[in-house]
Amino acid sequence: MIWYPYNRSAEFPELGESGRCAMGGPVYHFDPNLASDVKLPAYYDKAIFFYDWMRNWVFAVRLDENYNYKRLEAFMPTRGDFRRPVDMEIGPEGAIYMLEYGSVYGIDNEDARLVKIEYNAGNRAPVAKITAKDTIGLAPLKVAFSSAKSYDFDEEDKLTYEWQFEGKSVASREANPTHIFEKDGIYQTILKVTDPTGLSSYDTLEVKVGNTLPQVAIATPGGNSSFFFPTQTPLKYEVNVKDNEDKVIDKKKVKVSLNYIPKVAGGNESQMGHQQITGTFNLGKSLMEGSDCKACHQINKKSVGPAFMEVSKRYRGDKGALTRLANKVITGGGGVWGEHAMNAHPQLAREEATEIVKYVLSLSNQQPDVRLPEKGTATLKEHVGKPQEGRYILTASYTDKGGTIKPLTSSETLVLRPNRVDATSVDMVSNINRQGKRLGSIHNRSYFVLKNIDLTGIKQLTYRYASKDKDAMIEVHVDSPKGQVISTLNYKATGNWNTFQEVVSPILNPGGKHDLYFVFVKKDKPNDNLFSLDWVEFGK
Repeated sequence: MIWYPYNRSAEFPELGESGRCAMGGPVYHFDPNLASDVKLPAYYDKAIFFYDWMRNWVFAVRLDENYNYKRLEAFMPTRGDFRRPVDMEIGPEGAIYMLEYGSVYGIDNEDARLVKIEYNAGNRAPVAKITAKDTIGLAPLKVAFSSAKSYDFDEEDKLTYEWQFEGKSVASREANPTHIFEKDGIYQTILKVTDPTGLSSYDTLEVKVGNTLPQVAIATPGGNSSFFFPTQTPLKYEVNVKDNEDKVIDKKKVKVSLNYIPKVAGGNESQMGHQQITGTFNLGKSLMEGSDCKACHQINKKSVGPAFMEVSKRYRGDKGALTRLANKVITGGGGVWGEHAMNAHPQLAREEATEIVKYVLSLSNQQPDVRLPEKGTATLKEHVGKPQEGRYILTASYTDKGGTIKPLTSSETLVLRPNRVDATSVDMVSNINRQGKRLGSIHNRSYFVLKNIDLTGIKQLTYRYASKDKDAMIEVHVDSPKGQVISTLNYKATGNWNTFQEVVSPILNPGGKHDLYFVFVKKDKPNDNLFSLDWVEFGK
């Protein structure tokens, strides 16, 4: 086994920026004469297996005949349930034996284990997946269940289904049954999917009967709910909450917060999950869980580092702790909690480190979350004077009184992006290449998409573009490439792919939020390689 304590990104750029816990070995040698049903296939012959405790992956590395690096590929990227591997060996039968440390460094982990990975060249077990709509409501609650997302890698296998709704007995053998829950309660619906050889798997879905979810909505009266602008601007907002069971909404249980993320990972909105931000958003908690913090810290228990709760208690009432600790997260250091020093995190912006520390310090409830009123005006100013790469996130949530079962929480999130949208931040492309920070290889009927856009107050679009030798047109359609046209630009060639110009086109507001399709049109040939886009800006 080889331990790489330092950054290995120069040799293996696919592994990422950190390699403190990357280990290498063993090498697999395929033996065609070995009588084994579980040995790795010839495909992995002479592959070196690398694995990483911190980031919880395994890669197969390929070398050429001179032992120079050729390529690497993820090993079991979708089916591997790794628990921080620390050692691997190839057994005499050609299977992999993996020693897994468990979730947290420096403690006796309950999920630590020794596993055996066998190659199954024959039949594979199916994978059970339950989907259903309306799994929360009042009795009698009728729920339509589906097994449509269940699958078997052996596509010819005919699967059978067994459903349990309110007990251990099988209540249905249909693929997509409907069941009525007559009494209040919380029920675990279980699906068992079996293939013809008897191999099976299970999935579970919880159904809550006796309460309904609150309804939470965020409005921005008279303002734009998609963009923020370069200067300091007010954001007028209203949070409206309704609940079928709570006759009076408890204002103490309505939580409203505004956070600013200074930079989206990779500068790409889709990497952030712009369309997938759900639940009550705590920026510091989210940043912490996305980093390596939990490898050395737990909330309430000591590991190699102190418990976050103890950190929170220790710095209670220390007004300078936030700044000092945020700086320490970035620069690293030790000596306060013992001999183990904390790694530096120079990849974090100061604002991000500050939000992480805010979350940690709030855990002892001595520094409660800063809440906004249900209705008011917030000033958007954190972005002023900085690169326009961030997002504002306004989150509202409400927890009801519970009905006849446990309380339920609903939330709504509003994400504001910069009004200048870099080409790398478009949500979807069709017949277009992402070329570094720009979009290129744009042809007739190519298009890119910006999703869920509010055009309130928006009067014009500005494009920064280059086009070597072809004049053409950009049409902005609503909700599909053939939807209503709300803007048209006839642009001229700039004479060179490195010569960029800015042009303005008016745009109409169709009302509401829509997906905008930017479609390129040039019917007469040649009509390929029309355009290179740097950015598009939504202007007032």
